[in-house]
Formats: sequence, C-alpha cells, structure tokens
Amino acid sequence: MRISRAIQSPAPRLAAACLLALFLAQAFFSPGLCSEEPKGGWKSAESSLKKAILGKDFVTAQRLVTELAATDDVRGYKLILKYALGGHSYDLDRLGGRTIAAVESSNIRREVFDAVNKGRNVKTKIILLAVLKRWGDDPLAMKALHGALRSSRKEVVFTALRWIRELNSMELSMDPLIDELARRERKPRDRVYFDLQRTLEKLSDQNFEVSADWRNYWKGRKGGKKPVVKPRGESRTVLYKRPSFFSVTVDTDRVLFIIDVSGSMKIPDTVIQKPRRPPEEPGAKGRTVVVNPDGATGSEKPSGVKSKQVPRITRVKHELLKTLAGLPSHVRFGIMNFNHQIGFFGSAPPPLPQQDDKIIKHSATPGLALASKANKEKAYQWVKGLKPSGATRTDLAVARGFEIPDIDTIYLLTDGAPRDIRNQKIAPELVLQVARIRNRFRKARIHTIGFSQAGSTMQQLCRDLARQNDGKCVLLE
Repeated sequence: MRISRAIQSPAPRLAAACLLALFLAQAFFSPGLCSEEPKGGWKSAESSLKKAILGKDFVTAQRLVTELAATDDVRGYKLILKYALGGHSYDLDRLGGRTIAAVESSNIRREVFDAVNKGRNVKTKIILLAVLKRWGDDPLAMKALHGALRSSRKEVVFTALRWIRELNSMELSMDPLIDELARRERKPRDRVYFDLQRTLEKLSDQNFEVSADWRNYWKGRKGGKKPVVKPRGESRTVLYKRPSFFSVTVDTDRVLFIIDVSGSMKIPDTVIQKPRRPPEEPGAKGRTVVVNPDGATGSEKPSGVKSKQVPRITRVKHELLKTLAGLPSHVRFGIMNFNHQIGFFGSAPPPLPQQDDKIIKHSATPGLALASKANKEKAYQWVKGLKPSGATRTDLAVARGFEIPDIDTIYLLTDGAPRDIRNQKIAPELVLQVARIRNRFRKARIHTIGFSQAGSTMQQLCRDLARQNDGKCVLLE
C-alpha cells in the first residue's frame, strides 16, 4: 500500500516526467542516439565493410552500405565515406554516391563537406563533388564546391569547374572564380586557367582576359551599374595567339594528338581552294571546311572558286604541323599514330603488320615533350613520315593514350568506324567504355575530329566520345 501511494504521489511522477523529457531532448539533438545500431555493433560493421572491399567482394560491400545507411546514424555514413567511396568499384561508388546525395541531415552533410575540404583521397573527392552538385541549393555545398578550386590536384579542379558551369549560379560563383583566376594567372597558362576563363564566360556571357577586368565588371554589376557589353573577342588583350587544331583551340599545356593512319587515310577528298590574297596574306593554298556535329555544312563553296583533290593524311599533316608551330614553349605535347598498331613520337617506328591482331607489338609509351624549337623540328620530320595502312583500332588508341600520365587534353582524329585487322567491326560502345573507365578519375578532355565521309557510325562515335568527356566534336567535309 505504501508503495502504490508513493507511485501515485506527485513528486515521483514529476521526476519521471523530467527524466523522459531529458531523454527525448537528447534523442532529438543527438543524431544517432535513437537510430538502429548495426548487428554486432559499429566495430563489427567497420571490420566487415573493410574486409569485403579488400577482398573485392563488392556485392557484400553494397549490401553493407545499404545497411549502414538504414541506421540513419552519422557513424554509419562516416564508414561509407571512409571505405566505400574510393574508386574500388563503379557500382559501389554509384550506390554510395546516391545514398549520400539523398541525405538531408545537416550533421551528415557536414561530414561530407569535411571529406571534400580536408580529405586526401582524390577519387573520393571527385565522387563527392558530384554529390555537392546535387546539393546545389545548399550554400554550404556551394562553398565546399568553390573550395575545391584551390586543390593541388587538377583532376579535382576540372571536376569542380564542370559542376559549377552546370549549376550556373552567377551570384554565388563569380567571386570565388575571379579570386582563383587572379591566383593562377601569375603562372604559365594551363588548362585550369583556361577552364576558369571558360566558366566565367559561361556564367556571365562576357569575355575578359585578366582577373582585374573581371573584378571591375562584377563589382559594377553588383553595384547596379549596367555593364558595357562588347562583342566576344573585341578589345581583348591576348598574350599570345593560341593555336588550334581543325578549329578547336588548344587550351592546355599538356596535350596529346592521336592521329588515325589506317589505310582509308589515303583517300582523297575535294578541298576548296582559297582565292588568291593580297601580298600581306601569303601562303594560304587551301582551307578546311568544317561541318557541325549534326552534319550541317559550315560553309558552302563560293561560285567561281576552284577545288582540288587532297588525300586525308596530307590535310592532317598540314594542319598538325601548323598547330605544332604555334605551341608556346612551356607546353608539353605528344603525338600518337594508330591503325591496328600504335606508334609514338619519340619512339622507334611500330613493327611491321602482323597477320593475327592478337600478336601486336607496341612501341614504348613515352612522356610528353617540351615544345622547344628542337623538339618541334623532330616532330615535323616524324609527322611528315607518317604513311597510311592497316585497320582502325580506335579502342586500342584510346586505351594507350591514357597510359601517358601527364595529359589533360586529347585530340583524337579519325576517318572510320573501329575495325580490327581482319576488317571486322568493333562496337563503338567498346571505345566509349574504354574511355569511361580510363578517364573516370583522370578527367582529361577529349576533342574529336572526324571525316564526315566515313559514315554515320564514325560520326556518332565522335559526337558521343566528345560529349562524354567534356570536349568538342568537329566533322570535316
């Protein structure tokens, strides 16, 4: 009786209510306190996930990631960030990325921001930058994305800039982009510098050469002043004329040219000759007609203008030599030729063709050469010696190109759909897959140039390969 009366008395009931309120408050303000703990505890979950990944049992790893996410606990997401997003498996990375992108908890998002800002794993950062892009309406996510611009790893910077362009948030991004341009413009021009310029131009639809001009423009824009809009390219200070390869400007200091030298490159095409110019513009004997990726002709033959038949390899040699001549001295370049075999500038000539394409010998893969006068002269002689023969192993060319460690931009020129030495078709998807795997964390830009006469399969491959790798596609008539 005494016990029941004690329970019914106001003081114990008040104490119990206070304890319950304290517990609920802790559960509400302490993420993970009331969440479901994984079977066996956190140490067991960490050990299991680590073991599955080291053992390449990615099916089990995906199941464990799903279970950790189901706990809705910060500790579970820390394990996902630490182990599951390291580039070990494409499917595992995608699952981890999608799982984290769906999170709305500010505490878990803070762990993601810290992983981007302070983490050391480049692959993890690249995956998480895609997550930040999904969180583009979160100012802290944008801040972390802008912070990635200062990374010492250019792959991270390339990724951040691409997502900033796609988010297209002028108000949030202009200041950090201009600050980073000012920091980098004191160094030799590289792809990061030109990508910063490209991003600023994309967001503002303006065109300035130096950060001071960008800053003045943006300061006036924020101050409510109407900017003076100049036509693109007008009154722009150019420190040197940037070379181009078949109309695609060389905006990098680490470039590889991959040139198709298969048998079909012997085929002559009709090239329109330029009319004679006054003496101040000598040396122009012909021009390349560029068509758009949709197949529409960029220009038509003027009446009364002559044309001539020029082999494709001759046109390519002429254009490549002109491009090499314009490379600034700080640029490093490489040239690779391919048919069913591979050859590199700076290496011995490739071996004689084999009857069985399973017995292919490769020349050694060299590094890039500095664009010095001596190296350019050697490259001129090497390019002039290229002779068409054999089949079009585009898949092999793309794979070998990524063996050069320093490149961040590739120009791939081809005139045919992929085929092996027996003239059997190679699925274009195989080429795209090779690039997707090799370039997943490299983030090299691939521009494609193709001869439109080669047919729709090659044209579509050029379009897809350029689109997949943030490049431009040009089809030649």
